[in-house]
Amino acid sequence: MEHKKIEEAYNETFAGLTMYYRDCNLDVTHISKYQKNQILLEKGFTDVSGFAEGLATNLRYAIASNKAVNMAQINPDVAKYRFHLIAAPSHYKVLDIYKIGTQTQILLLHFDKKFEAIFSGTNSNIEENVVKMGRASFDKKTQLQPNDIMNEPEWRKRTQFPIGMSDKGDFFTTSVDKTLQQSTKMTPPQTPQTSKNTNQSDSKTVEKKSFWKKLFGK
Repeated sequence: MEHKKIEEAYNETFAGLTMYYRDCNLDVTHISKYQKNQILLEKGFTDVSGFAEGLATNLRYAIASNKAVNMAQINPDVAKYRFHLIAAPSHYKVLDIYKIGTQTQILLLHFDKKFEAIFSGTNSNIEENVVKMGRASFDKKTQLQPNDIMNEPEWRKRTQFPIGMSDKGDFFTTSVDKTLQQSTKMTPPQTPQTSKNTNQSDSKTVEKKSFWKKLFGK
């Protein structure tokens, strides 16, 4: 894979990255289906909040995105939720699945569809840092009291659905899934190849402490 393409993907995805949250109660069998490094397709709009306090449900989606729209600019009445919207369809990479007791955090990276092949085939130290900070944040947030606003019926109704799967627990098919299905039909099973080394691309990415503080400082 060309380093220029990887650099373009990282620059467009990580620049201005902000963390958003979506809490819901999800069947544990559904939660167990998610896998690290999995690519997800969400067909519907994704309602998220800028609030991250105590967790009153069994699941929190922590979504790193730089494309969420602040809905308070359109409808001031939803400002109390710090309501942001990620347009449909949207694509995510599962960076981490972290469980504390009966509560789980699934950390997702939101990226543009045109970079699907890159994020499905490479990993980076930037992603690893997001995971470390995400876990540290969840450790602290689970010690806090839940925000009553996030438990209002109107907001819970918006966020009760899983991301990347149907209510029945079936994942929506991504381009990566289709490619793998076609490859399986055309060729016999082969030994999986390791992801390409992205150190050269990573070395070009300047990571600033202020970036991580802004990302998880809420």
